[in-house]
Amino acid sequence: MSDLRSMLAAMAVLCLAWAGTAPARAEADPEAARAVAEQLVDGAHGALADAALPEAERLAALRETIDAAFAFDVWEKFLLGERAAMLDEAQTAEFRELLPGFLADLYRKQFGKGLEAKPEILEVRPARRDMLVRASIPRANGGTLPVDWRVRDFDDRGHLVIDVMVGGASFLILKRDEFSAILDKSGPDALLTYMRENSI
Repeated sequence: MSDLRSMLAAMAVLCLAWAGTAPARAEADPEAARAVAEQLVDGAHGALADAALPEAERLAALRETIDAAFAFDVWEKFLLGERAAMLDEAQTAEFRELLPGFLADLYRKQFGKGLEAKPEILEVRPARRDMLVRASIPRANGGTLPVDWRVRDFDDRGHLVIDVMVGGASFLILKRDEFSAILDKSGPDALLTYMRENSI
């Protein structure tokens, strides 16, 4: 029952996050959302699957792809939540510097093994004012891995990814819980050390 309450509480936080970041924003455009996902698929798959490229070049290409596709301010706000006040100015600056590389490394760990073929985009559907772009990732064992990118319209910044869901599990929820546990137990320096050790 406690696990269910935790899950419902986390989902409530996400609903507020998705709905409350920019109340007056325009609805995301399905074709623009699909284009973001296609660019992410092309760039990330090329970086992860091209064994002919040196590893350093592949990681740099993946980082560049993530840098262009993700809304890091939204990720920061909801990964830290109210615990953002625990970080001083210098720690917050380092957190922001590390976040893109951390998310790129997370993406690599989730999608970089067992790739059989390029992911196939299946559908784009509305989720409040955002769009969910669903894809199927073929695996070497013959199975597939479902992934959804939640894409939001940021007007002059364009359409950007604010969450990634794999098999229904949200990166935002998983990493928010993880970051909260580290901050509560060991403080901001421990979180930054963890991020440095898991960043590209």
